[in-house]
Amino acid sequence: MADAYQATGLVDLVCGPASPLPETYQRYRLVARLGAGGQADVYRGVRLCGGVTSAPITVKVFRIDPRRPLADELRSWDKGDAALMDLNNRGVSGICRRADGFYGPPPHATGLAPNMRDAVPYQIYDYLHGINLREYVTGRAGLGGGQRLSAPLALHQLAATITSLHHPNEPGACPVLHMDIKPSNVMTLTNGDTRLIDFTGARYWRHEEITQIAYTPESGGPEALNGQVGPSYDVHGFGAVAFFMLAGAPPRGHAAPPMHAHPLFDGRPALRDHLLASLADRPSDRPTSMELTTWVERLLKLVRTTGVPDLGLDWSEPRVNAAVAHDAHRAVGRATPVLAGTETDAFLRIKLLERELVALRANAPTDLEAQRDLLPTVAPEPISGPPISGPPASGPPASGPPASGPPASGPPASGAPQGAASVPGAVRQMQVGRATVVPRPPSEPTGSGYGAGPAPPEPPRLARVRGDRIRRLKRGGGWSAFGVSFALLCWIIWAASNRARGIYVAPLTFLGTLVVAAGVFAVLRLLGQLVIEGWMHRNRRGSTGAHLGVAVFLVAVGVTYLEQTTWVVNLFGWL
Repeated sequence: MADAYQATGLVDLVCGPASPLPETYQRYRLVARLGAGGQADVYRGVRLCGGVTSAPITVKVFRIDPRRPLADELRSWDKGDAALMDLNNRGVSGICRRADGFYGPPPHATGLAPNMRDAVPYQIYDYLHGINLREYVTGRAGLGGGQRLSAPLALHQLAATITSLHHPNEPGACPVLHMDIKPSNVMTLTNGDTRLIDFTGARYWRHEEITQIAYTPESGGPEALNGQVGPSYDVHGFGAVAFFMLAGAPPRGHAAPPMHAHPLFDGRPALRDHLLASLADRPSDRPTSMELTTWVERLLKLVRTTGVPDLGLDWSEPRVNAAVAHDAHRAVGRATPVLAGTETDAFLRIKLLERELVALRANAPTDLEAQRDLLPTVAPEPISGPPISGPPASGPPASGPPASGPPASGPPASGAPQGAASVPGAVRQMQVGRATVVPRPPSEPTGSGYGAGPAPPEPPRLARVRGDRIRRLKRGGGWSAFGVSFALLCWIIWAASNRARGIYVAPLTFLGTLVVAAGVFAVLRLLGQLVIEGWMHRNRRGSTGAHLGVAVFLVAVGVTYLEQTTWVVNLFGWL
């Protein structure tokens, strides 16, 4: 069993939201590690309740980046989570359903106390039985016989999903941008269906929401580099998926040949012009999301006319599959494979070992009484009225960057619906086109401060906020120091030459200058808040601009002092 454990990445961990009940920390049991991205780990697991285990689910555990402020990390994650939950509530088809989301301690072994200090965000999804489109095409899964993936159905489903995101049917609903459409984020299910996954980088299409852009070089549009994205950014990702299905390689990246000279386009100029229209550098030259269905129909005609290399995909007219028509949801949870290539050996080993592990753990004592001594005690206050069920709302508002990232280092495992590609070197780490975050100071605690535990005492939150504000105000202070030094030197020259004005007049004059300089600094900070934060929706990293303005003011005052000194004016006139 040890060899199988290593081969499949089998784990035995528990996790769950924090609450006064100790058993909630073991709400989910993780049985296999499916992959890892730049900011999250993906597991296969089950839901536990009263000794009964659910059908398989997917658990995504986000990692907190210590180089970024915690509030920025959580706020970014919360934006993607809110968009995905909204899409589920709208009934958008073709996406992975979000079943749960919470904050809790990192996954830990059964019987050990959870680390309450380093709470992280979790997302729970339907377990999608299959492999992603990149794995399917790269591994030539459809060449071994059996039913192949229907390329027309996959493209039409993806086009319909993108249209639903950009043009919701509900009145007043806000459009959503996925912002990271690529082959590894399209799941190929066992029943021949496809699903768009990994909405960590998804955002509502509002200027104030898009403060960070998920950019994958192989599929991201060039407009990500200047921070100006819209629905055409998803259209570019859709074009990258169609290109990959035809060529078996991404359209962009350091290893990709020039698109106009690509071997795929030899003798196929009409196919080249049509396909590259969706990958145009200028967003205005691409088809709109409402035109994607027509664009796909034209692409299919060109493919059937000119022919393309056989990569294991079926480009013929789609036929309705009897198994799919009978039960369209069989690819979720426990499923019977229909599509060739989607049932891997790693998945079969995981499934067998999962049942054995869950059975063993079901007969083992949970030892909750021992954990009660280790977990923090919560003393509920007396309340009147009916009892309240469920864990209390906890944690600060949250939000992440996109969880796309490097592929899992282990062997391929199916069912990783959140960007957990298992082909080595298949997915490059997400790069950021524009971000408004500041590096976390070394003195700032790396934990989230969630809950109470045996961790050492931290400084009060008010003191941390005040210290961070003071550090931002000090940035660029060298300019103000230079201005004060110059003005002070000029004032000394002026005061020494005008001693007849009295001993109190000269110091009061310089003191008034410093008061006015402080007012200039405050006004410039207020203008920065209105322009940079209010209009440009960006975070200020320091006070360099305000300090520079104060330096200019003080230098001007110093020059004025010199102009009122007779011998200095005569000296400059003589020179």
